[in-house]
Amino acid sequence: MGTTRPGRGLGLMLAVLVFSLGAAEAWAQEAIAIAPVTRNGEPWRMGYIEGGHYNDYPPILKSIIQHLSDLGWVPAYIPGLLADTGTNREIWEVLAREAKGPYLRFEPDAFWSADWEPGRREANREAFLSRVNQRRDLDLMIAMGTWAGQDLANNRHHVPTLVCSTSNPVAAGIIRSVEDSGFDHVHARIDPQRYARQVHLFHDVVQFKRLGLVYEDTVEGRTYAGLEQIEPLTLKMGFQIVSCQAPFAGVPLEEAERLVVDCYERLAPQVDAMYITIHRGVNERNMKRILSPLFRHRVPNFAMGTLYEVRYGAMMSMAQPDFDHAGAFYARVAAQIFNGASPRKISQTLEDPHRIIVNIEAAKRIGFDFPMDILGGADEIVDAIQSE
Repeated sequence: MGTTRPGRGLGLMLAVLVFSLGAAEAWAQEAIAIAPVTRNGEPWRMGYIEGGHYNDYPPILKSIIQHLSDLGWVPAYIPGLLADTGTNREIWEVLAREAKGPYLRFEPDAFWSADWEPGRREANREAFLSRVNQRRDLDLMIAMGTWAGQDLANNRHHVPTLVCSTSNPVAAGIIRSVEDSGFDHVHARIDPQRYARQVHLFHDVVQFKRLGLVYEDTVEGRTYAGLEQIEPLTLKMGFQIVSCQAPFAGVPLEEAERLVVDCYERLAPQVDAMYITIHRGVNERNMKRILSPLFRHRVPNFAMGTLYEVRYGAMMSMAQPDFDHAGAFYARVAAQIFNGASPRKISQTLEDPHRIIVNIEAAKRIGFDFPMDILGGADEIVDAIQSE
């Protein structure tokens, strides 16, 4: 299997830095206590809701728990118990059973997952609302993903809600703006130029004219694909988006994977670059089939998501290596809320790390030579394709 080599870490090109809001601004939060406190001598009670299982959700939740543990809110041995859990339902079961510290309780019957079924999503939302408005027994909700954020960002309840892992909560209608969630009980982390930075860098490297995107043609699907940030760049940079629609939700995972592959097969001969967008059908076991037409038609590509895509053969990314920075942010926000902060008053801005990652073996497959400034500035250089 090849090796992964660190780059020289010279930082991003000037074109990318134009979009940076600055790390200091991202962490510019009120000076509010984060030390563990009880709820009048009792543990705070937490719940969780998601649209369904997705690659990023378990590592994000595990990172939140790790950082809550680092801050003293969760017993130190708890993160180690989560190592072998694969879904957030499994994680929650362990937390509900084992995390019996004085500060937090993870309620065993306060976990809702719609498994990406619209009907179940509606039922879960109503079950949550009925519970919290009648029993009033939850102190904080983790709403994981766009569906969950949309369902809890309203005035039908007032449980403090931490919305995690959303592509763009403003475009998805979860929050009013970067600066203001619009609801006293809602907080949603945002990186407002994440995908614009990525496409800007990719265009500087490849100079494409026809950029392929695969997404579900819904508000949520267009948000996952970053279209609200990418479309304004088309005139400025002189390129065209060539799209193919594939369902994200409402179909079995195997069908989502198959239809995504069909779209990549269809687009590969039509485009001169591909932006591999966030999609339920884009995952480790499906990457080989997704990349096959891109290799065959020699299409440079850029992965929107996390590091695994580059290791599995995507040509490059500005990817987050893990979710440690996000987990630390979410844990800190939760701690501030428990200490009395209004979710609406806490800064929502946190940029992803600006890390350029390239796969030189993938580039060789399509006959592409990376510019030397990209190789010199890359934070990580992968020289093999993991799935082979």
